[in-house]
Amino acid sequence: MTTTPPAPLPTIRSWPRRAAYAGIAGAAGLAVLLPTGTAGAGWFLAGQVLNVGGARVYPVRVRSYLRGQVTLTRTPDTARSMPLSFVWAAGHARLGEVISLDRASVTREVTEVTRGTLLPGIRGYTSGYVFEGDPLSARGLPFEEVTVPGELGDLPAWLVPPTTETADDTWIIAVHGRGAPRGEALRALPTLAESGHPTLVVTYRNDPEAPPSSDNRFHLGHTEWHDIRSALTYARSRGARQVILMGWSMGGAAILNLLRNWDHEGFLRGMVLDCPVVDWVATLQMNARQLNVPPPWTWTALKLIQHRLGVRAADLDYRPVAGRLDVPTLIYVDHDDRTVAPWPTIEFAQSSTHVTLVETREAGHCRGWNLDPSAYETNLRNFLKSL
Repeated sequence: MTTTPPAPLPTIRSWPRRAAYAGIAGAAGLAVLLPTGTAGAGWFLAGQVLNVGGARVYPVRVRSYLRGQVTLTRTPDTARSMPLSFVWAAGHARLGEVISLDRASVTREVTEVTRGTLLPGIRGYTSGYVFEGDPLSARGLPFEEVTVPGELGDLPAWLVPPTTETADDTWIIAVHGRGAPRGEALRALPTLAESGHPTLVVTYRNDPEAPPSSDNRFHLGHTEWHDIRSALTYARSRGARQVILMGWSMGGAAILNLLRNWDHEGFLRGMVLDCPVVDWVATLQMNARQLNVPPPWTWTALKLIQHRLGVRAADLDYRPVAGRLDVPTLIYVDHDDRTVAPWPTIEFAQSSTHVTLVETREAGHCRGWNLDPSAYETNLRNFLKSL
């Protein structure tokens, strides 16, 4: 069957998740101790948001590990009785339910140590991704490692066929968030595969396995959307007649930026967004307030971000995109998200009749699946069936 390439996209127009943004929080907390002026502090904070090579923070210490139970430093994350992972420099473990806790520590079930050796004294961080590895090793799903030709070079991707007897010619394109691995999609991947759609789990510029940008900075979706466009072209070259876009956090922001610049002409069938960054200004301001960063520092950081990316503050707010939304869209949002501001997402959903909004509390950023896997998967399954 002969396929035609998608219509060319116009040129670009001008315009932090607790685990994923841990480097921002840690560095910004350090910044308040530095004897520097407002300009220097603003420069530092802007760098933490945009720079790719930020230092990883390991705030959680293993106090003991015995007979499948680990005792960790108590944090808001470690105290949440939901599936999480504990990641250290040389290893990864899946955490189960909270068994006991006191003011300083939490004892949790260890479901599996997937890499490395878990020992007392190790320091690491918790993550909502839960699964590590590839679709086959982590979720038992066969897959093909493919290469998407991108604007800056080759972009590795997983192509996961559906687990149904027949495959639909509508593909799902899954886009991870800022600083996250492809493995972010592993939680939802079995549900996506059973929907009958091939799923392409993509990478984009500045991922460890993808080409870097010339400035080695995150562009908050402003240029990353080009790599999603490349994935669309690849999907069509492999027989896709339509696509469904699914994005987490900054992956959602990149998708919304794509919609600003793309007349999909019916190629886009639907969207799923999980805690997307709908307003970067609101998100940075929220994080700054949580860290007690003085408002002048935040203002300076915002101005520097705009200057470095060549954008306006208004272009970092995607709420106006709701007015041009013309496909069914499922959005997950958690009211207790302390990494990405949730209220712009709620306002975005309220501005469009095409949006189905799933609201949770006490899950945190992109943790809806972790809070209740069954409910998350049911909503996703029903939405995909409705398309």
